[in-house]
Amino acid sequence: MKARLNVVRAALLLAAFAAALADPAAAVVRQAPRPLLYQRTAVSGFMGGGLPVGEFESERPGDGNHQEAFEWPPTDWAVEIEHFVGRTSSLGFSYANSTFQDKTYPELETHLSTYSGFVRVVVPTATAVRPYLRFGMGGVQVQFQDNQARVDAEYEFSLQAGAGLLWLPSRWIGINAQALYYYGATEDAYIAENNTIVGFSTKYFSFGGGLSLFFP
Repeated sequence: MKARLNVVRAALLLAAFAAALADPAAAVVRQAPRPLLYQRTAVSGFMGGGLPVGEFESERPGDGNHQEAFEWPPTDWAVEIEHFVGRTSSLGFSYANSTFQDKTYPELETHLSTYSGFVRVVVPTATAVRPYLRFGMGGVQVQFQDNQARVDAEYEFSLQAGAGLLWLPSRWIGINAQALYYYGATEDAYIAENNTIVGFSTKYFSFGGGLSLFFP
C-alpha cells in the first residue's frame, strides 16, 4: 500500500514538472509593477529665493520693503504633504514662509506666512524626470518685525500657481525644482496692534528646490 502511494506521489510530481517545462508562465506568477505615484503620500521640503513683482510697499515708510531697496534676496522655505489620488495627480497642503529685509531700515523685516491647499499634476514621461503643474489657494498673513516688536495683520486670500520638474532617482525619493507665483490680497488687511492696514498686496515669484520622501 505504501509503495503504491509513493508511486502516485512521484507521478504527480513528474506531471507538475512536465507542465512547468511546457508552460513556464504557469510555474512563475508575474506581478505587475507597482504604480510609482498612485495612492502614495509625499512629504516635501523646499528652500529658495523670492523676486518681488510690481509695487511692494505701503504708505508707512519702510513697511513693505520697496522692490528697488532690497539689500538681500528674500528667502523662501516651505513644507508640504500631498497624496496622489490619481496616477499622476495629487492633493496637498502647503505652509510657505518668505522673509523680506528692508535696505533703508535694516532692522525691519516683512514675513509672509502662507497656508494653502494645492493640486499637483505630473506629466507622465518615459524618463525619470517629469514636468508638473500646480495650483493652490488659501490664506496669507503679513507680519512686520524689528528689534523691538512684531505686529501681525489679519489673514487674507492667497493664490499660487506655477510649474516645476520632479526627478525620481528611486521609488522613495523625489527631487524638485519649481517656480511659483504668489498673490495675496493683503492691501486692506487690518493690523490690530497699531490700528492700521498693510497698504500693499503681496505679489512675488518664488524659485526653489526641494526633496520629497514617498510612502509607502
